[in-house]
Amino acid sequence: MTSDWMPGAVPRCLPVETKRNQHGERSITIAVGTTRVLSRGKWRTVELRACPITWSPHPDQIAAAHRHYAQWWLALDWVCAGLCAGGMLRTIDVTDAMPKQQPWARPASCEQTGNKTV
Repeated sequence: MTSDWMPGAVPRCLPVETKRNQHGERSITIAVGTTRVLSRGKWRTVELRACPITWSPHPDQIAAAHRHYAQWWLALDWVCAGLCAGGMLRTIDVTDAMPKQQPWARPASCEQTGNKTV
């Protein structure tokens, strides 16, 4: 059993709310202010709108999952060391095989160029 460290999780910017109509799905916008613009020789007041966003999964959630995995790994290492040192198990061999300590970390030989990992 392995702790969930959220493999492949990448924070994505998503609109907080969307609406669907016959033309498709659209993000909800909110009014954030007004401005005046010169259009066709007349000054007009125009509403400024913005789309509220959220990050999913939030980077803090990914960091927390990595911390929990690290704590799980240390506890597993502690149990393994205790069983080996205590010699309590006579019919079962405890091996040194352990999962990766930080499976999300890239090997030092990988180099990123643009969107591609070389």
